[in-house]
Amino acid sequence: MYIILLGILFLLMIITPLIFKNIKATGLVTILGSLFILSITIKIIMLVSRFHSLSFFNEFFYIDSLTLLQLLIISSINIIVSIYSYKYIQGEIVEKKISLKRGRLYYFLFNFFVFFMIFIALTNNIVAMWIGLEGTTLTTAFLIGFNINKESLESAWKYVIICSIGIGIGFIGILIFVNGYSSGDPAQILKWSHLAKSSTPQSTYAIKIAFTLIFVGLGTKAGLAPMHTWLPDAHSEAPSPVSAMMSGVLLNLALYVILRFYIITKHIPGLSNTRWLFIIFGCLSLLISSFSILRQLNYKRLLAFSSVENLGIIALGLGIGSKITVFGALLHSLIHALGKSLLFLTAGNILSAYKTKRIDKINALIKTMPINAVFLILGMLVIVGAPPFPSFFSEYSIIVGTVQSGNYIITALYSLCLLLVFAGFLKVFIKIVFNAEPGVTYEKLEIDKENTLPLSLCFILIIVMILFMNGYLSSMINNAVSIICN
Repeated sequence: MYIILLGILFLLMIITPLIFKNIKATGLVTILGSLFILSITIKIIMLVSRFHSLSFFNEFFYIDSLTLLQLLIISSINIIVSIYSYKYIQGEIVEKKISLKRGRLYYFLFNFFVFFMIFIALTNNIVAMWIGLEGTTLTTAFLIGFNINKESLESAWKYVIICSIGIGIGFIGILIFVNGYSSGDPAQILKWSHLAKSSTPQSTYAIKIAFTLIFVGLGTKAGLAPMHTWLPDAHSEAPSPVSAMMSGVLLNLALYVILRFYIITKHIPGLSNTRWLFIIFGCLSLLISSFSILRQLNYKRLLAFSSVENLGIIALGLGIGSKITVFGALLHSLIHALGKSLLFLTAGNILSAYKTKRIDKINALIKTMPINAVFLILGMLVIVGAPPFPSFFSEYSIIVGTVQSGNYIITALYSLCLLLVFAGFLKVFIKIVFNAEPGVTYEKLEIDKENTLPLSLCFILIIVMILFMNGYLSSMINNAVSIICN
């Protein structure tokens, strides 16, 4: 029933921009649709808490606690970004940056993008997961190039080429993976829930090769280094609400698909060492992103490299593999989605006011845009893992886990990267927020009050996470940890 409701809802949301010319009505339908998606997600969470898992349409759709985390991230960020997009798109049309037709195209692509992400989270079919990821590539490619200038089109093509190659490699890996279980029941061979319970495959070596290809291929989509080269350009040139969705949700979802394959692989005798793929690429992502952050001149590119760093943290936690580090990784995926969305949406407001992405062109934000300056500071504290935000506890959990596992070199490397990122963010944000040039008078901008409701909602959800971290949220994450570790 709930799957059918979601299907009807997305059909209405996707066709609305094609039927109605009124951009306000289209925006309101998107907001109302996102509210219904969130309410359905909450209902599904309540059902899974009672029955542990749900399946629909002959197990084509399968929902467990790991799915719930993804649904919670997608539906929460979707409603925040939908509200932000309402004023953002209207403002772009008023300023004649885009036409009414392109505003409607934005909502068409955006709702299709959200549909594919929900589909990936819900499906139990491993090939359908890949199809969903390919669908997100097509929709986001047009959204990245939405502004139709040289930089955005170049970034869109770079994204399409690199991610398509990566997803192609991942698909080859999936075909080899499925072939490794070809002696099983043909009706069940593509179902993740069946493969997770299957006996040893025909060829352990084939599965090892397959998972390596899947990891490298889909890791490109997740933005893990050194396959991350598309990410800084794409996030820098995409409209800010699209950057928030890609960084907060899509990267995390690509890693989720890899994780689904890893759960099958890690329990096969002789393949437990595949966890080192997470550790190696996680450490590479941390190293490359932390040093890149220190030399950025563009604040949206800075946030993009921060996404690479945070995906590295999540990958490292999953790779270490103890219950405390996996708990930390899953908690970090939640708080990163909210924190990074807050920062990208705030960056969108700053870009609307200053018309530049250069860090050296923005000064004394606390005087010119005090509301956005406060949200920028709060977002920074969330992302760098300052207490009492959940990111502090997630990063601390991973440190404790790496020490307990005896990986002292990895612990030292991880801690160094966290310090470098903190220093990089502190340097840039102090300059943007507090630095004032001598002899210059700064006045508060009227635009400071515009489009701040989504920022407030984002921060409220972070506070809710803090309040419920030891309650139901912790229970849901622990159930997801059990799926991964047991």
